[in-house]
Amino acid sequence: MPLRILRHGSQGKEFVAASRIKPFANPPARWLKPRATRDEGRLRGLAEPAKAGFAASKPGTSVPRRAQERRLTTLSKPYLVSNGLSQGLSVPAFRFQVAHGLLAAYALDRALRLVALERFFRRPAPPLPQNWPAVTLIQPVTRASHDLRRALASRTRLAYAGPQRHLLVCDQADGQSQRMVRELIAAHPNWDAKLLVVAPDAGTVASKIAKLLAALPYADGAVLAFIDDDVSLPPDALTTLVRHLGAPGVGATFGLACYTAWESPWSSLMSLFVNAWALPSYVPLSLLTEPYTITGHCYALRREVFAAAGGFTGMAGRIDDDHELARRVRALGLRCEQTPLIYTVENRLPTARAYHAQLRRWFIIPRQTMLPSLSPKESALSALGSIGNWLPPLVSVLALLRRRRDASLAALICLALFLGLYAYVDRRYLQRVTPWRRWPLLPVTALITPAQIVAASLGDEVIEWRGQRIRVRRGERAEVVE
Repeated sequence: MPLRILRHGSQGKEFVAASRIKPFANPPARWLKPRATRDEGRLRGLAEPAKAGFAASKPGTSVPRRAQERRLTTLSKPYLVSNGLSQGLSVPAFRFQVAHGLLAAYALDRALRLVALERFFRRPAPPLPQNWPAVTLIQPVTRASHDLRRALASRTRLAYAGPQRHLLVCDQADGQSQRMVRELIAAHPNWDAKLLVVAPDAGTVASKIAKLLAALPYADGAVLAFIDDDVSLPPDALTTLVRHLGAPGVGATFGLACYTAWESPWSSLMSLFVNAWALPSYVPLSLLTEPYTITGHCYALRREVFAAAGGFTGMAGRIDDDHELARRVRALGLRCEQTPLIYTVENRLPTARAYHAQLRRWFIIPRQTMLPSLSPKESALSALGSIGNWLPPLVSVLALLRRRRDASLAALICLALFLGLYAYVDRRYLQRVTPWRRWPLLPVTALITPAQIVAASLGDEVIEWRGQRIRVRRGERAEVVE
């Protein structure tokens, strides 16, 4: 069927219509305004007969003017471009192509992360050591809102073939934590544990570095492990860390965190954020490049490597002890090894303010202390590995601007891909830790949390940590401001 050229309106605007074309959408009338071309005279000559033909196509029917205009604008922009009747893409068409391009990129991102996870967890483990070395676990304890008793009780259930000794370091004024540790020691007489008490060195409590330094003189194991007090370890935690520590060229080993605080919406949002972003991000990055840091929740080193790296010497006042120790280990020509150990962390956040402060702390500390020391390759890979997490909100913004079914469908598919990978990771690797009542918060994690991260990262370098305000200077030591 030939195209019919129609003219209508007081300004003589020309439109092209063809009843045989079924459009994918109803584009605005401005899409169909052809630019002046060499065939302009021919188009004008055909306009009047076509207009008469249009009116004759509906005999006996009175068609309102707006309905006529809607019929005249049924041809899609891509069709006009393919027939040479228009030049370039309008803004809505450009948004359409960008939204679908981002959707394709996000689908590829999810697929690659899934492949990386399967490859990582299917790698053969290093051979078992002939003689399991003695391990000393150093655990600084600071009073907080998490279930300290449950976390420390997990240490009593560690199944390890070699000797293990636990050093628990409490603040001098923290009588509640000291009493809890003494009760656990008394309830488990076969548990080799010792309580140490230290005075505050900054503010009202002792810093983490002060507690670690106070425990080192009592550490006599061939392997030193450092565990935070809000971490619950699985029974095979020490076995996994020490086994991978025996691989050639490995100087430090660490695991992967799984957050399990669901009491409040804010705790749940933090747990969903970590479980959705951390595991699918850290594992692929460890396959692309040698890990340039260690996760400070739980890590282990051989005593001789720790001593050669200088231990915690010169780290007084630092808040990035795990990042700095990783830099020193790598300077020895050894690598930090990401292991398949998955431990749980309970991080209770009762209010929105606490949630915001936690996000801010997690992104300010690496920005001020770790990023300045990364190589260009490491910085580029870190940025590349995080791009996929920002695509769903970008596609959703384009869908809001576009306000059409195709763009909205692209945003919904992005969200479905996000939920699909989360469900797979939660079921296969995290033992279904997410309660069903918190699943409705996942769209917030996918679409809103990236904006919250940007907001939390703005401003000065002051963070809040366990009741203290701390200024983290770029590449320098941290100081308590109040």
